[in-house]
Amino acid sequence: MTSRRKLARRAPVCSLTAILWIAFGLSLTSVIVTVLYLPTLRSQPAERKKQELKPDVVEDWDGNVLLDQMTDQTHISVGGWWVPHVRWEEEVSCTVGGRSLCQKVLSVMCKADSVRAVYQYLPIRPDTDIKTIYFSARSAAVDLQSVDSVHDADYSAIAMVKFDDGSHQTLRLDFPSGSHPFIAAENDMGVPNNQKVVSVLVMLFCHGYMGLVKFTDIILKPVGAGGMIATERGDIVSSCPPALLSPVSATKPTFHYEHIFNATFTEYKEDTVTLVTQVSMDRIAMLDRIIRHWDGPMAVALYVPTTSQKPDTNHDWKRYYINKKLRHPKFRTFCSVLAVYANVVNDEYPINYLRNLALRMVKSKYVFLLDADFIPSPNFQDNFRVLINDQSDPTDRTAYVVPAFEFLEEQEDQPPPQDKEALKQQIFADDANILPFRSVESPESHRPTDYQRWYAEEQVYPVSTYQDKFEPYLVLRMSPSLPLYDERFSGYGMNKVTHTMELLAAGYQFLVLPNVWAIHVPHRSTSSNIQFLQKPLQRLHNRATRFEFVADIMRKYQVGPCSTKPKR
Repeated sequence: MTSRRKLARRAPVCSLTAILWIAFGLSLTSVIVTVLYLPTLRSQPAERKKQELKPDVVEDWDGNVLLDQMTDQTHISVGGWWVPHVRWEEEVSCTVGGRSLCQKVLSVMCKADSVRAVYQYLPIRPDTDIKTIYFSARSAAVDLQSVDSVHDADYSAIAMVKFDDGSHQTLRLDFPSGSHPFIAAENDMGVPNNQKVVSVLVMLFCHGYMGLVKFTDIILKPVGAGGMIATERGDIVSSCPPALLSPVSATKPTFHYEHIFNATFTEYKEDTVTLVTQVSMDRIAMLDRIIRHWDGPMAVALYVPTTSQKPDTNHDWKRYYINKKLRHPKFRTFCSVLAVYANVVNDEYPINYLRNLALRMVKSKYVFLLDADFIPSPNFQDNFRVLINDQSDPTDRTAYVVPAFEFLEEQEDQPPPQDKEALKQQIFADDANILPFRSVESPESHRPTDYQRWYAEEQVYPVSTYQDKFEPYLVLRMSPSLPLYDERFSGYGMNKVTHTMELLAAGYQFLVLPNVWAIHVPHRSTSSNIQFLQKPLQRLHNRATRFEFVADIMRKYQVGPCSTKPKR
């Protein structure tokens, strides 16, 4: 009996000892895996069996010039993977296969009616002589199914290589649908004789599918005539991109334009604000809605499309139609309207060119940059003057943010809210019909406005954190140094957000106005908007222009990696 009691007392001790030894073993294993895994995560190697390597690639540096981190979107930068409005997930997978234990993976849920993409831009140093470019990646899919209504579904990685003469070529890696583990794809191209590579833009994307895709081991290797051309990434990729990466014609669009109305109102007060906008002829009715709610002057660039395949100079009936539509008495007194006539049917809507034309017509001290599908808040002029007068030292480099909201359904008879309290009641009501603008499909576009603070705030307050998708509607002070919109952008995509970015680079301070706002009225999407959402290659070219613009302003204003200021 005694021996049994001793065994019974000792049994738990033995179990506890075993548990401790098992825990120690697991901890030791975790340390070993971490030591092996961290260098892998930093370098992101590809599957590199010696017999699969190109013979002219040296082995002491694998030559991959792509970074494995995401872009810091709170700063102006072109480094790393840049994600537009739809977020890609970063994860670590230990079931990828290959040499490494664990690797970084980028994944996204595909949506049939839009492009899900992530990008990395590589500005190439001008002294780099690239002869061949190798491109490879591995990708997996989970329940990836095409949709019958989409006939050009795509699931690929593309590298667009631009040359010093402005031309480009693309490398594609295509992957199958369905469900499959990580599979590899590779491609390469030779650089044409007498051409230099100035940039490479890599896009990972899916379109026309529903399901999950994952990418890893994304490799881009530039190679010279004798093999590897550098011993580190910085010898190939420029941190501060050089000038003239992609030559842009300085020729202005050859549109014919003429004044329909030229405002006769001249009694501007010290702080008068002119509403500046642009609109196409098919949405001319929006101007009538704005002028009924706006209490000041307007400057409008009105784009008049054509159905002609040849340059069209017959504008008489178009002038008649415009005058018939713009019948409100305030148009002749308070509005400067410039009609811009398209030449041929396939002219792309020159959105930033129109914005700049409208800006140049302004005669007041301040401008309110607003799209034509918005309604400004009541008594805007008086409320703005009160806020400005409370500012101790307003300067030319202050950008006043006007919070943007949207009707969930178009309002035909119901008037918009007449004061801030009424606006909040409609936002927080059980049957709310107003929300912060694009808070669902693109929350980062206006998140820096800080709506939760705005609801309770009565004083002007600063934007605390910049976000590179921030595209607020702004009141700016007119001055010779005010940056205009970049006219490389036409059609849809990146046209307004880039202007905000340049204002930041130019040293503007962003202050949110607490007692004025604007509300978006829903309408049908334009054909250019739909094409942009559903055409991967059109999206790719737009993003290339975006990166080239960012590189230009980094250099112009000496910000980010181009800063000449000593680091603290």
